Amino acid sequence: MDKKNLKPKISVFLATSLDGYIATEEGNLDWLDVVYMNDEDFGFRNFLLNIDVIVMGRKTYEVVNGFSNWPYKGKRVIVLSKTLKAVRKDAELYDGDILELVEILGKEGAKHVWVDGGETIAEFLRLSLIERMTVSTIPVILGKGIPLFHKMETGCNCRLLSTHAYESGLVQNCYQLLKTEIYVQ
Repeated sequence: MDKKNLKPKISVFLATSLDGYIATEEGNLDWLDVVYMNDEDFGFRNFLLNIDVIVMGRKTYEVVNGFSNWPYKGKRVIVLSKTLKAVRKDAELYDGDILELVEILGKEGAKHVWVDGGETIAEFLRLSLIERMTVSTIPVILGKGIPLFHKMETGCNCRLLSTHAYESGLVQNCYQLLKTEIYVQ
């Protein structure tokens, strides 16, 4: 079997508030800082080392692109958007079919893809493409904001692989996504 035709592993690694938001309504992420202590990165550096490609939605890209330092230096970044005309020089713009993108990435030899952004994650979940999801819960209640999960026509079953509670109060759960669907009424 040709190794270049294998589907890459697709993962999610993100943080959410206790009440299920990934950002404030304005896209602000400052609330994430409440758990940082002693240079702890909650496994993010190791996760990033094993990633070949990062696929993110437009809104996530716009937030991250506003950071003083681009956090993905040396990584291939693909931004999904039908409205953007251009992205920074060390990122790529894609407005095609997600299944075709995953197939292309597999043919190009990508082994592990990180998907980021609420709407993008929902679309990859809808297509049953995500295999593993690491969700770090920050002990903050935002009250409102951008939800982790957008409305989907079907849900999916998950199996808990691990849980780690950090001194800062962050709790990190890692799930394997099962291929069975839960139909939402």
